[in-house]
Amino acid sequence: MNNFIKNTYKKLIVSCQAVDDEPLNNVTAITLMAKACIEGGAKALRLSQYQHIKSIQNFIKNNKLKINTIGIIKQKYPNCDVYITPTLKEVKQLISLKVDVIALDATLRKRPKESLEQLVSYIRKNHPKQLIMADCSNEQDVKNAIKLKFDMIGTTLRGYTKDTKGKNNIENNFGFIRWCTKQTNIPIILEGGVWDPLTAKNALKKTNIHALVVGSAITRPKLITQKYLFEINK
Repeated sequence: MNNFIKNTYKKLIVSCQAVDDEPLNNVTAITLMAKACIEGGAKALRLSQYQHIKSIQNFIKNNKLKINTIGIIKQKYPNCDVYITPTLKEVKQLISLKVDVIALDATLRKRPKESLEQLVSYIRKNHPKQLIMADCSNEQDVKNAIKLKFDMIGTTLRGYTKDTKGKNNIENNFGFIRWCTKQTNIPIILEGGVWDPLTAKNALKKTNIHALVVGSAITRPKLITQKYLFEINK
């Protein structure tokens, strides 16, 4: 069994990212955030953006830590909704960073350049030991990811596409998640919609997911503050 798969079974993976105008979009700040998550007990991190990942990977290496990483690069292209590791350019950047897992937008939406099949084929041919994660939003995405033989499937984009807007991963008692785990033996990773420790515990204990990714509820203080104030003021 691959070390990443073994090390993350029924574990919490923390998404530690900042892009665009987010206050923590700074190499030093995001590296310290990752350090805080590691000191808090996280054994795996989901990271984005080349310089951020490079800095955090160096921190992990220099401190001789056993921390697994999922890498993505968010890049927006004209007339295209796909932005998570969308082209071969971003794939090659992540390969050079030696992340344990490369996550790709695996939705069936229009892509800026190479097809999803082409990206998977390139990785399999040139870097056969590299694990690949499919970031999905709905049943069709998941079925296609199974067909393409991804190493793991994440529910990352549920609620972020036009046809899943207003839906999330915890509705109907984890209904979509339960459906996913019945379709395949490929590890299913729940990502998105988990805002409190009890929900996280229930997801890991009461469903057949492999692991759980939590990001905003841990590493985005601006959004957390806004969420509190929204509830207080409504």
